[in-house]
Parts: sequence; C-alpha cells; structure tokens
Amino acid sequence: MMIATFAPLFASLDKKSNLSRALLLGIPAAASIGGIGTIIGSAPNAIAVGALENMGYHISFLEWMLVGTPLAFILLFIFWRVLLVRYRINKQASLDFSFLQQQPKTVTVEQKTQKSIVLVILAVTLFFWLTAKWFSIPVAAASGIPIVGLTMLGIIDAEDVRKLPWDTLMLVAGGLALGLAIEEQQIASHFVQQLSHINISFMALLIMFSFITVLLSNFMSNTAATTILIPVALSLLKMFGGEINPIILPLAIGICASCALFLPVSTPPNAIAFSTGLIKQSEFRLGGIVIGLLGPILTIFWVLFVVYLLY
Repeated sequence: MMIATFAPLFASLDKKSNLSRALLLGIPAAASIGGIGTIIGSAPNAIAVGALENMGYHISFLEWMLVGTPLAFILLFIFWRVLLVRYRINKQASLDFSFLQQQPKTVTVEQKTQKSIVLVILAVTLFFWLTAKWFSIPVAAASGIPIVGLTMLGIIDAEDVRKLPWDTLMLVAGGLALGLAIEEQQIASHFVQQLSHINISFMALLIMFSFITVLLSNFMSNTAATTILIPVALSLLKMFGGEINPIILPLAIGICASCALFLPVSTPPNAIAFSTGLIKQSEFRLGGIVIGLLGPILTIFWVLFVVYLLY
C-alpha cells in the first residue's frame, strides 16, 4: 500500500537515484520492524502469544506494546541511519510532494458516513484491545467488534471478505495447531530428552534461539520458523525447572522473527519492493546484516528488563 501510495513520488525522482532506492528499502523494513509493536503487527507475535495462552500465561495488547513498541522505534532509527550512511543522503535532498495537493474526488454523503463509522469502530476496537485486561474482556472478543460492526453496517460485503488474505490467516491458524500438536504428542520433549545431557545456561539458550530465529526467517516464512521453534524452546525450558519465567523465550523468538531483512524473499514487503525492479538483491544485505545482528541483542536485553519489571 505504501509503495503504491508513493509511486508518484518515485516517478518524480530519478529511478536509480540514491533517494529512490533508500525509500524502497526503508518502506518494507519499516513494515517488518514496525510489526513488532503490537500483537496483530505480525503473525509470529500472535503465535508467541497463542503459545503462552495455551500455557496459562495471558499477555494483553497493551503489555505487548510495552515490550514491542520501544524496540520497533529503536530498530527503525538504526535502519534509518544505515540508509542515510549507505546512500549518502543529506538534508539538502529535495522531494516533490505536489502530488499530495491534488484535488480529491467529490465525496458523497454516504462515503462520509462510512468513513465516520470506520473511524468510530477503529477507536472502540483499539480502546478494548488496550484495556481488555482491565475489563476482563478476551482480546478475541474485542476483535469481534470490527468483524460484526463492519459487516452489519454494510461497510464490508461478501466480495471484500473473499479478498481477505486467507492464506496468511490460515498459515497463522495452522501454525498454532501445529505447535499444539507438537506439544501434545511430546515430539519436542523427545528432542529435549536427547539434549538433556548438554549443560547449557538459560542465557546461552536465549541467545541461540534468538539468532536461529533470525537465520531461519531469512530463508523461510517467519511464521513457520516461529511455529517450529517456540514449542521446542518451551520444552527445553523444562530443564531449568521453575526457575525461569517461560514468557521470555517465546517473546524473544516472536520479536526476532521480524528482524529478518537480509534477502528479497525474507519478507513479503521485501519481495514487493524488489519486484519494482528499482533495487538490486545485494542492496538488502547491509541493513539485513545490521538488524539481524543488533535486533536479537537488543531484544534479549529489553525483554529481560521488561519481563523483570512486569512479571
């Protein structure tokens, strides 16, 4: 959506200019890193929360934001600095935003009403997402507000429902089901028993899983990587008895899955940006390496700090 929105801006620039390429790298990176901020920001976040929910640990929308949003801002700032240095962009770089001043099409009363309804439903949904724990309302119940409201009021029709990204939704649902099956069939526990003779500290385990998550997510779906790693990680925690808070490891894995930016195939936003033909595959590498290395490190320290404060 953002690449399409800024298409007129790209058209006003030299397609091979440093500024164009920096923007095309920054937009998909912001989409991936920004997804760390909320539970619904990316599928790995939802999988991590779902896995913890199955264990009896509830993380509210607001609690996740306290963990994810500061990290997202820090990593976005780092990536922004990488782009400025890599493409030598200075303050004198000029942009033509005249396309934003184009006169909008005539808006009917019905369209204005629909926009108002959407804004009201958005505000109500966000309110209950953020305060669900205070009112003892399940996040899933709050998520039903836009589903029911938008369909009953005719904002979304059957055609819109068919256009929903069902493949992504089914991937998340399948991932949660697979994780539950792995746990119930004690497949992960089998591997834990094989590794039980290995003497490893929790910090080493946390570092290992954080970097493995980034590595796998660069070459495969981060949803699939999270689905595979979280059940195994939770089973390995049993080696430490009840000494370690089980929230830490799934949180770190879920967040680190969004730090994979090394290749065009690493994330759908990267693939969309690459498909424009304006950037090369090699241009993803520098930012991908920086975020792939600093992301897990910052995540580990921040998650440990926040979990210590909240739990």
